[in-house]
Amino acid sequence: MIDIRCYNRQRVYGARVLFPVIRETAEHVLYSSPFVMQLLQEGIGVCIEVTMIGPRVMRKINREQRGVDALTDVLSFPAQDMREGALEKPLDPWQTFAPDDRPALFLGELVISPDRAAEQAKSLEHTLDRELMFLTVHGILHLLGYDHECEEDASTMEALQRQLIRGLEEVPSGFVALCGRPNVGKSTLLNQLSGRTLAIESPKPQTTRHAIRSVLFFDDAEIAFLDMPGLHKPNNALGRAMMKTAMQSIRQADIIALMIDASWHPYIGEEERRVLEIAKEDNKKTILLINKIDRSPKEAILPLIALYDANWHPDACIPISAKTGDGLGIFIDEIKCLLPVRRRMFREDDETDQTERILASELVRREILRQTEHEIPYGVAVIVRSFEEEMDESGGRAGILIEADIICERTSHKKVLVGKGGSMVRSIGTEARKAMEALFDAPVYLNLFVRVRPNWQNRPQDLGAVGLLPSDASI
Repeated sequence: MIDIRCYNRQRVYGARVLFPVIRETAEHVLYSSPFVMQLLQEGIGVCIEVTMIGPRVMRKINREQRGVDALTDVLSFPAQDMREGALEKPLDPWQTFAPDDRPALFLGELVISPDRAAEQAKSLEHTLDRELMFLTVHGILHLLGYDHECEEDASTMEALQRQLIRGLEEVPSGFVALCGRPNVGKSTLLNQLSGRTLAIESPKPQTTRHAIRSVLFFDDAEIAFLDMPGLHKPNNALGRAMMKTAMQSIRQADIIALMIDASWHPYIGEEERRVLEIAKEDNKKTILLINKIDRSPKEAILPLIALYDANWHPDACIPISAKTGDGLGIFIDEIKCLLPVRRRMFREDDETDQTERILASELVRREILRQTEHEIPYGVAVIVRSFEEEMDESGGRAGILIEADIICERTSHKKVLVGKGGSMVRSIGTEARKAMEALFDAPVYLNLFVRVRPNWQNRPQDLGAVGLLPSDASI
């Protein structure tokens, strides 16, 4: 139980204006504290008091308690000896009181001057709610033992303040599904936006098999991109699993970004129509991305825009080059305008949902597609069997040992993948290892094994092993 007791001892601002944002912010901070969560798990609640006072009384308290004869915005009075979120000595049973027969720990009191908060909000050009939010976060961190007396402590406290306030802000936030036919440039765009390789790129069609999330963080927005498998007519269980993934992502997204090639003739294909029909049915925002403008004359783009605008009325039509980055700033700005405004959904370390194991397997598969060209068909998979980290004395990575299986369908494919005297699999491993070391910022030791599994693309257990569906599922 978290008990936020609010008292109003001034007459300018009413409780209905002040208390909701203070209570919500205080609960957010306290629920984010590992110390508080541990207490709650042990059946011990926490309690704080927040008192609103006028400027004259605030100045008097500041003078008496801190020796500063000036009006301030918030004062904190901790009840427990804490240091950066932890008690400096074990808690004694007598330190908790028992309202309603449930033990609770009193953390202390905040005193806030709404008049001073309003002045600061006006000078900073934001709302009173925003200022009260900041003062409540700042004050409770003091109760939890955080301070800013020295540079190191101030840096720690300020970083935590930013993180907590980000979790309370309402900004344009949501999912954008990048969809289009194979090889239209979706993975290139995702990698360009994220600044690193999250989705592999290859001249071969249907390179992307998973819906890959990459989150971009801005001061005024957060955007989660889904790069889906290329839209196509499936002819096996693998293709059906990929299209199921694509359709699920389209249904879940807030915005559908449909990508087409600037060199195409003015025609709306069956795959594009299917996406646009879903968007219309679900009342979703749509953006038409006309990619590869660096390789097509501008005159060819206008008929494409006119055709889609006349038939489907997308919310925006944006010519881009995923390869060079041209037009991506306009794309991001348009997304910010179309996304719903809500609380941030991601932490700053949620850059992608692709685990390092998945990224490692995809980098191996990229090298297979690059180096074998047309000798090996699309039906190849990579399964990472082990991913072991070695740590140095400082806790950093000293190295990563990875063992992975390359799965193909025929013995003839295995011969190509292994190469004469193992030359091909060594070359694949060397280039994949270099890419992994750049991505993981650590030495990588990579062992690859080529294995034949006939008809794996139609076997649910094999599709489950490569992460495309649960191993006991059917398609």
